[in-house]
Amino acid sequence: MVNGLQLLDLLRETENKMLHLHRAIDRVSSEPDFKESVSVLTVVVRDYQLQLDKMKQALGKIEIGANQQQISQQTSQNTETH
Repeated sequence: MVNGLQLLDLLRETENKMLHLHRAIDRVSSEPDFKESVSVLTVVVRDYQLQLDKMKQALGKIEIGANQQQISQQTSQNTETH
């Protein structure tokens, strides 16, 4: 199971990859020889965007607050006593 911080890291990494892909697409899109490459890169960017959307939805569902902190503290205390 992935926690919120891991999900946030994955989100940042994916956004960074998308930025690089957008730059690559911009550079080669005006070149007729790279038409096929632009099409492939565009598909990859769409896939990354879908992953980003899923991660953002998952992050939105994570409850962060006093209850979660209490549960984390109780879990760590239980671990320490066992």
